Amino acid sequence: MARTTTNRPDRRVVWLLILLGGVTISDRAVDAGEPVKKTFSVVGYLPEYRARGFDETVCRQLDELVFFSVEPRADGTLDTSRLKPAMVKQLGQLKRKYCLRLRLCIGGWERSSAFATCCANDATRARFIRQMIDFCRSHTFDGVDLDWEHPKGPVQQASYTRLIVETKRAFRPLRLSVTAAIAGWQQLSPTAAKSLDRIHLMSYDADGRHSTLQQARDDIDRLRRTGIPAERICLGLPFYGRSLDKKRTAHTYAEIVRRFAPAATVDETNGIYFNGPSTIRQKTRLAVSSGLAGVSIWEIGQDARGPRSLLRVISKSRRGSVGRP
Repeated sequence: MARTTTNRPDRRVVWLLILLGGVTISDRAVDAGEPVKKTFSVVGYLPEYRARGFDETVCRQLDELVFFSVEPRADGTLDTSRLKPAMVKQLGQLKRKYCLRLRLCIGGWERSSAFATCCANDATRARFIRQMIDFCRSHTFDGVDLDWEHPKGPVQQASYTRLIVETKRAFRPLRLSVTAAIAGWQQLSPTAAKSLDRIHLMSYDADGRHSTLQQARDDIDRLRRTGIPAERICLGLPFYGRSLDKKRTAHTYAEIVRRFAPAATVDETNGIYFNGPSTIRQKTRLAVSSGLAGVSIWEIGQDARGPRSLLRVISKSRRGSVGRP
């Protein structure tokens, strides 16, 4: 069921839908210290440049769709120039049709340059938060995913903490949730971590073989040692490979399958390291057995279609966990 700001539905109706398998009960934002329901979610990122020609049927295998499209400006306003009206309409249709939670990603690798200026000032930071609220409420998004890549030094770290805490404080009465994507090596202050409903752990883009199973274990362990509960962590899975040469060129999983047809047990071919079906299966089972909130995928438009689909592997591998099968 999609979260709204209207009155809650009759509890008998909700439980009837749950018994019929129509909804999960994992879509409410969780406050720090509140008991967390044991669910396992599959979260897929979709960049705006994949929206055209996107195979919407993959949404049947997702619990949440994170739309990657928006970045902050230095004055605290949102740059939504990449988000076209037809895309907004399409996202709303997908949310209703597939009972998805819908989240807006703000920032990203080449879209993070204005975070430092925007968040350093109380007035621009407040404007930024108001803009996020207005956008979510106007377009039926259930929350935001903050993706500042990456704060540098203690001053920017403090600004990021203030942004996260203040965003959560403003979002909570409106039943909007706040997540953040962080790199495997990235630090979050304890205060920031407690204010997030979920952390999307980008356990990829490391040096060399950039996303091994051992790297996933190490990244999860590092976050857990900082006191972040397992049920607030989504393990990030890459649907792409990287060249092992100095250029580290990215290749979509679909391209790798089309060009090289690697075996399901293989993670390396023609100088490219990626995650094949066997590793994706092991990582999903690791997330389930570790009690994580789920897995997050960068990004679903890179998947192969048909029997070689990695999303299909994830769907099969999470069965038996608590939540939607």
